Amino acid sequence: MLFPLMAAVNPLEHVVPTDLFRIFGLTVTNQMLMALVAAVLMVLIFPAVFRGADAKPPTGARNFLESILEFLRIEVFRPALKDHTERFVPFLWTLFFFILFCNLLGFIPLGEIIYLISGGRIRHYGGTATGTMSTTGGLAICAFFVIHLSGIAQVYRSLRSGHYGHGHHDTGSSNGSPPFESAQNLEHMRGDALPATLPNDFRALSNPTGHYQDDVPRPHGPAAMVAETHEPVHHMSAAGAALAAVPLYLWNFAPHPFKPQPGQSGVLWLMDVPMWLFLLMLEFIGALVKPFALAIRLFANMVGGHTVLAVLAGLIVSAPTILGQLGIGVPMSLMSVFIRALELFVAFLHAYIFTFLATLFIASAVAPEH
Repeated sequence: MLFPLMAAVNPLEHVVPTDLFRIFGLTVTNQMLMALVAAVLMVLIFPAVFRGADAKPPTGARNFLESILEFLRIEVFRPALKDHTERFVPFLWTLFFFILFCNLLGFIPLGEIIYLISGGRIRHYGGTATGTMSTTGGLAICAFFVIHLSGIAQVYRSLRSGHYGHGHHDTGSSNGSPPFESAQNLEHMRGDALPATLPNDFRALSNPTGHYQDDVPRPHGPAAMVAETHEPVHHMSAAGAALAAVPLYLWNFAPHPFKPQPGQSGVLWLMDVPMWLFLLMLEFIGALVKPFALAIRLFANMVGGHTVLAVLAGLIVSAPTILGQLGIGVPMSLMSVFIRALELFVAFLHAYIFTFLATLFIASAVAPEH
């Protein structure tokens, strides 16, 4: 019954934004509304599912969601971010599930269902929020600012602690908890083409946080860093660190191919600085291209599947006779089932890809001196 509704004169009618109403001078489109619905569902579902601590093994929806959360934190975020993981977990978890909810809501033909229930009076409600560049572009802009502001904040912290340039950012947790090793540094069975590895000790499945912690007791925080570096620590004032953070971040934003090493002539700076300026320009372009590529990839894949389904539905109703419609409709209906299954996979896949690449970009920004 939904096929005739999906078969529009223009197959893109199902993916282009449609104005619904105006509120406070702002025009609300169907995709903006679905983005709001996705956010509201997250606000309602997660507090309800994870209501308080529970010593019992998780079951049902809590078990399903917790397995995804732990997989992302341990096998995706931690190998890249290491001791910075806990700082970025809230943002990355939110990013992943918001994209996933938007994708899955677009997978459900809510607009067609509402149209049928209302007797044709209500149209164009529903749609894929990530099927418009305004949503994916907004997500990319958020990722852009998190990436580079986090890099500047990391330089500021290093200057304040006195360890800028020493390369000791992997000794301890950014939130003061005991230091841990990243997943790939522990004893594991390597898995080809996996972001991290599988544990040898399968008890890790019941207590992943404990398994992935460093078992060697040692001090943490500034005292641990001083003890391990054996170097004098020169703390910088908050005002000085704030003033120096942005220039130092830009100074290390591009490589220095001819930077003179200790004992080498300072004349090499005459070669290094012009080359650094050229590479800095390329890095600026790359910094803009990376989030843009994230937005385009997500947008194109969400639009593509819905457009293909609309084209298939249009082929069915375009046949001039009932017999022709049946001849086209039966194979096209079977094909649409496979496309729907593929779309469901793509909904999860591209939420993962967007979050995974954002994690890598953040990790490259918070690494000391890149």
